[in-house]
Amino acid sequence: MAEHLKNETDDSGLFIIPETDDMPDVPPYIMPDYVYDVLKWVGLIVCYALAIFIRKVGGAWHFDVDTVDALATTVEAFGLFIGMCIGASQISSMGR
Repeated sequence: MAEHLKNETDDSGLFIIPETDDMPDVPPYIMPDYVYDVLKWVGLIVCYALAIFIRKVGGAWHFDVDTVDALATTVEAFGLFIGMCIGASQISSMGR
């Protein structure tokens, strides 16, 4: 078995993940860390907070209910889309 494929654990029982220098054939992540962090924040917090804001303010200002609902649903769907993109990046990095 290749040396870098061994499952080594530390004293607490957690797996030790080798550095990427030890595994030169490992491809990079789908997206850089800073893009992942920003998209995670936007997708998991901003989009859903914005959708709630749109629903509340739209009702308070007596905007057309169907338009407000469609806009808030679109923002929520965009947040879900971002979440799926960062999830795909996370899954692609597993097992490396």
